[in-house]
Amino acid sequence: MQTHSRGMTLIDVIVGSALVLIIFLALMGILRASILVSNLAKARAGAASLASSQMEYLRGLSYDALGTIGGIPPGIVPPTSTVVIDNTTYVVHTYIQYIDDPADGLGTNDTNGIITDYKLAKIKVSYTAGGGVRSAALLSNFAPPGIETTNGGGTLAIHIVNATGAPVPGATVHIIDASTTPAVNLSTFSNVKGMVYLPGAATSTQYQIFVSKGGYSKAQTYVRNTTNQNPTPGYLTVVKDQTTTGTFAIDLLASLTLNTYSPAKSGIFSDTFTGTTNLATTTNTIVSGGALTLANNVLSGSARSIAVAPTYLRAWGVASISTSTPLGTSVLVHLYNTNTGTLVPDTMLPGNVTGFSTSQINLSGVSTSTYPSLALLANLSATATTTIPQVLKWSLGYTAGPYPLPNAAFTLTGTKIIGSTGSGVPIYKTIISTTTNSIGSRILDLPWDSYTLTAGSYDIENVCPVPPYSLSPGTSNTATLTLLTPPTGNRLFVSVQDASGNTIPGVSVTLSESGYTHTITSSLCGGTYFGNISAGKNYTITITKNGYTTTIFSNINISGQTIYVASFP
Repeated sequence: MQTHSRGMTLIDVIVGSALVLIIFLALMGILRASILVSNLAKARAGAASLASSQMEYLRGLSYDALGTIGGIPPGIVPPTSTVVIDNTTYVVHTYIQYIDDPADGLGTNDTNGIITDYKLAKIKVSYTAGGGVRSAALLSNFAPPGIETTNGGGTLAIHIVNATGAPVPGATVHIIDASTTPAVNLSTFSNVKGMVYLPGAATSTQYQIFVSKGGYSKAQTYVRNTTNQNPTPGYLTVVKDQTTTGTFAIDLLASLTLNTYSPAKSGIFSDTFTGTTNLATTTNTIVSGGALTLANNVLSGSARSIAVAPTYLRAWGVASISTSTPLGTSVLVHLYNTNTGTLVPDTMLPGNVTGFSTSQINLSGVSTSTYPSLALLANLSATATTTIPQVLKWSLGYTAGPYPLPNAAFTLTGTKIIGSTGSGVPIYKTIISTTTNSIGSRILDLPWDSYTLTAGSYDIENVCPVPPYSLSPGTSNTATLTLLTPPTGNRLFVSVQDASGNTIPGVSVTLSESGYTHTITSSLCGGTYFGNISAGKNYTITITKNGYTTTIFSNINISGQTIYVASFP
C-alpha cells in the first residue's frame, strides 16, 4: 500500500499566520496592560511614600515651627516642592492651618477665648500617570505641647459675600504682607459660609487682601499713597489676641454690548441719461441727447432703471420725474419691485398700476421691509412718429441708516469708589476707556454697578437706553448710540420718559431760550438731539403731544455734552 504526503497550501500558511498574529497581539495587550498597572501602582506607591515622608518631617518639627513659609501660621516648611523619582515628577503641596475645636466652644463662644486649639496639616502629592493627573493626600492634627496659644499673633477673618450679602464659597483669597518676618504670601479659598479664618496671623498693619473667582468681579484692599490718601478699604491690621474681620463683595460679572452708529442720512438715486449705465432694461427706447426717448419709427416703448437697494434702508422718500411730452405723447412712471419682478401694488402705492404722469411721487408709505429694493419704470407712447416723448431726468430719494460706526471711542465710569484724594475727590473703582471694533460693537464684562457714559470726540445724537446703565450681576445688557462727529461744543440730548422710565416716541420737544427756538420730534427711543447751541442756564424744554397735557421744564443748564431726562406726561 502506497501513502502520499501532502505539503501545506498557501491558505494553510495564511490561516496559521493569522492565528499566530492574533495570539501574539493578545499576549502583547496583556503584557502592555500588566506594565501599565505596574507603573500606576509604582507611581501611586511613590506618591504615598512622599506624602508619608513629608508628614514624618512635620512631626519632627517643633510646634512653633510648624507652618509654611509665607503662610498663616508662619513656619519653616516650603508650601510647594518638586521631587522626581524613576522619571515621575511629584509636586508636594503642604498646607497648615489653626483649627478651632468645638469641644471648648467655637469663635466668640470659646470658653478660654483662644480659638487656635491645634494645627491641621494637609499633604497633597500630585503626579501624572496613565495619561491623567492623580494625587495622594494625608491629614494629621498637631496639638501644642502645653496650653493652646496663638504665638503672640491674632486672627484674620475674611468674609466673602455677593451683591445681596449672601456668602460666596470657593472664592480665591490671596493674602500678602511683606512687612512680617517671614513675609506672608498665601492663597486659600472661602468655605461654604464664604469665610476664611486664619488664626495665628502675625501682628501687622499691612495685610493686603485680593479676592477673586472665575466669572466674578474682584475685590481687594488698596494702598494709601499720594493720590489715594483715603483708601476704601485700606490694608487690614491684625492685633495680638484680637480678631480682625474684613468683608469683601464679589458677584457674577454683567455683560454690556455697546453698539455705535453714525446718523441716518438722506440719499438719492438720480439719472440724467448721459448714458445707459443706470438702465437695467430698455424696450424700443434709446438714450440720446441727454434724454430717454422712443427709438426711431416706434410708437411705444419702455425702460427700467437699475435696482435701488440702499443698505440700512430706513424710509423711501420722493420719486421725481422730469419729462417732455408734446401733444399726442405721454410718459407714465411706475415703481417696480425688483425682488419679485412685479409692480408695487395699488394697496401699497395707490395709482401705481395705472402709472403716474406727475413730476413727484410720495413713497413715504411704501414699506421698506416688504420693498427693500425698487426701480423706476417708464412707459413712453406717441400717436405719431413726428412727436416724441422724453424723460429728461428721474430720481428716487430715500433715508438710510443709522450706519455702524467703527472704532468709536467712549468711556464708562462706575459709581463705586476705592478712596479719595486729600481734597476729597472720589477715586472710582471702574473706569473703562475703549473703542468699538471694526463693525461698531464692543462687548464688555463689568462688575455690577451704575455706569455713566461719555463720548468725548462725538455728539450723542441718540442713545437707547439712556445712561446711567444700572447693571445687575449676571445680566446681559445692550445699549445703542448714534454719534455725530466732530462734536459741536454745547449740545443737549433730551430723553422723554413716562413715570415708569419707559421712553416715549413721537412727542414734540421744543428747546427755547432768548433768541433761540427749535422743535424736534422724539425718536423711537424717545430721544431728541439739539446741537451747536450756546451754553447757558436758562433754557426751557416744552413737551407736547395730542391728547396730553403740555409739560414745561425751566432753567435747564447746558454745558458741553448734556443729557436731560424729561418725565412726560
